[in-house]
Amino acid sequence: MSSTESEETKSEKKEDEKKEDEKRLEKFMGKKERRRSSLNKPLQGDYMGAKTNNKILSIIGKHEEKEVLFADSVIKINRKCKRQERILLLTEKALYNIDPVSIKSKRRIGLLDISCVKMSGLQDNFFVICVPTEYDYLFVSSKKIEICLQLRRQYQFVHHGQVLPIEFKNTWSLNADIRKEEIMKRYISL
Repeated sequence: MSSTESEETKSEKKEDEKKEDEKRLEKFMGKKERRRSSLNKPLQGDYMGAKTNNKILSIIGKHEEKEVLFADSVIKINRKCKRQERILLLTEKALYNIDPVSIKSKRRIGLLDISCVKMSGLQDNFFVICVPTEYDYLFVSSKKIEICLQLRRQYQFVHHGQVLPIEFKNTWSLNADIRKEEIMKRYISL
């Protein structure tokens, strides 16, 4: 194979990947409305350089994990309805909630413990990770679609083909010790 043919093959492959990404992002699962500005964003996975961050690699290494599939800054809404900046990190076995200042893990959720993801059909940035054995997580992120795609892909691998349910409703309940009305009043306008 000549170098010209090799370059053409690479170019075709990149074009096919771009078309596939555009299809996925048009209207997520046919239900989630998208903001126009988010349609052409390329999917990167690691937005924080976590794959080369020794502190983060040390955290995941304690659980014999090596691969960072997604890492980005998100907002977590805690049980007192306060916003907390966090790093959301997805590896081959778990989802991590990491404090961005101390770079310490606040919580590790095994992918086997997640039951579903909840999102509205609206153009918002909210999503919920449901963990029936503990409590649910309410997050705010402009990369919620990419998070769900990566989480769903890895969940399916870990669960031997079972697909992670993603529920679309414009109202939902949380398994948490917080007042839902307070969340709606404070954060629905974001």
